[in-house]
Amino acid sequence: MHIGNLRTALYAYLHARKNKGKFILRIEDTDQARLVEDSVKVIYESLASTGLEHDEGPDKGGPVGPYVQSERRPIYKEYAEKLLKEGQAYRCFCEKEEKTEKPSEEEHEGAILGYDGRCRKLSEAEVQEKLSKGLPYIIRQKIDREGRTTFTDFVYGPITVEHKQLDDQILLKRDGYPTYNFANVVDDHLMGITHVMRGCEYISSTPKYILLYRAFSWDIPEHIHLPHILNADGRKLSKREGSVALSDFLDKGYLPEAILNYIALLGWNPGTEQEFFTKADLIENVRRRDRPIPAFSGISVFPG
Repeated sequence: MHIGNLRTALYAYLHARKNKGKFILRIEDTDQARLVEDSVKVIYESLASTGLEHDEGPDKGGPVGPYVQSERRPIYKEYAEKLLKEGQAYRCFCEKEEKTEKPSEEEHEGAILGYDGRCRKLSEAEVQEKLSKGLPYIIRQKIDREGRTTFTDFVYGPITVEHKQLDDQILLKRDGYPTYNFANVVDDHLMGITHVMRGCEYISSTPKYILLYRAFSWDIPEHIHLPHILNADGRKLSKREGSVALSDFLDKGYLPEAILNYIALLGWNPGTEQEFFTKADLIENVRRRDRPIPAFSGISVFPG
């Protein structure tokens, strides 16, 4: 477990405990090409060694399981087909290697280069013809190019993204597995997640998540994007430049309590001179917000 991932887990854990919520462990293993042997075992060991006890998960069960995404494939298929039926998604028959046309600057000035949406223009008859030939396809989200999405992040404040900067993201791949972006939205809704904590690299994808919530007419959770933990040179931590995993620090003799104490202060302080905190101290110092207390708070851990 990357030390930055552990900090995200810690913040989610503290928020859940302070607000009498649930801390849920979900294994996100839908990107089969990136699976690492024994990675799930490492996740369990990392949470156990630091005392971040989860209330629900693959090993404990719970009312909203299964908690392993590869075991939830029928659920994702059901919701993808629902979007297809309601015109919020479409089948894409393009090959991976097929080049997409560059949008004209006049129509899509500032657009992010990606899929050009050619298959969203297919008629129903053309789609059925391709299906009758047994052509493989993926399912893409249909995004209105004319709009914009605004959300307020707990850390970065109000953020607005023009839809012309978004391409029609993939929801279901040819192998039937969902993408990270689609699976997380479906699971966060079904698991009652009210607060999504993840790294700031996902800010650019958040408008797509919000558009999916709206397509389903679901409540949109709060978003908290955490800045990267940087090294002494001001660059993002990298395996090439030193220790980044929890196991690295444990192997060097650092106590789990000391590690949690240290990373808790990477991006937060209680507003006092206190430097040493037990887990109970950290929970107590989490400030409640002036809004209804959430019923659930969750964390997603990617085993890659």
